[in-house]
Amino acid sequence: MQKHIVRGLILTGAVALVLSGCGQKPLSNGGASQGSGNPAVNSQATPTPTPPEAQQNAKKEPLTKQIKAYYGDDQAEKLVEKEVTINYNEDKDKYTAALWTLKKAPENSNLVPLAQALGFKSAVLKDGTLTLDMTISGEGRLGAPGESMLLQAIQKTLFQFPEVNSIEILVDGKAVDSLMGHMDLPHPIKR
Repeated sequence: MQKHIVRGLILTGAVALVLSGCGQKPLSNGGASQGSGNPAVNSQATPTPTPPEAQQNAKKEPLTKQIKAYYGDDQAEKLVEKEVTINYNEDKDKYTAALWTLKKAPENSNLVPLAQALGFKSAVLKDGTLTLDMTISGEGRLGAPGESMLLQAIQKTLFQFPEVNSIEILVDGKAVDSLMGHMDLPHPIKR
C-alpha cells in the first residue's frame, strides 16, 4: 500500500512541475516569457499606447544638414571644399556625421579622402569645446603635408558649426602631442 502512495505522490509532483512551467521556452524580449499569465508581461495583453507614448515610440525622422567637407586634390597638394549632406538622429550626432564625410571622397571625383585612417569614437560639445576622441589605424598614416591638410580639414569641418569655439582632439582617450608624428597638436585647437 505504501508503494502506491509513494508512486502517487511522485506522479502528482511530476505533473505539478510540468504544469508550473518547468518545460517553458527560454526567455526572450527582455525577460518576458510567452504565456506567462502575467498580463503586464504577456505580449498579447499589452495595452494600446496613448498618443504621447505612440509619438515617443515612433521612429524619428533623421535630421539632414548641408555642410562643407574637405578633401585633398588629386595630387594631394591642396585642400578642396565640397558641399555634402549629412544625416543624423540627434543634434549631438551632427559632429561625428560631419567627420565621417572626410573618410570617403564624393562619387565621380578625383578627390583624396584625408581621414581614411581615422575612426571617430565620439564628439561631445561642452561649454563651446568639442572633445573629439578618435582612433588611428597604422596602415593609413599620412606624411607631414597630408597630416597638415587633415588637421585643416578637421578644423574647417567642425568650426563651420557656430557653437564650436575650440576642439580638443584625443587619440584613444588620451591627449597626444601629434596626430601622426609630424605636426604639433595644440590642446585645445581654438577658432
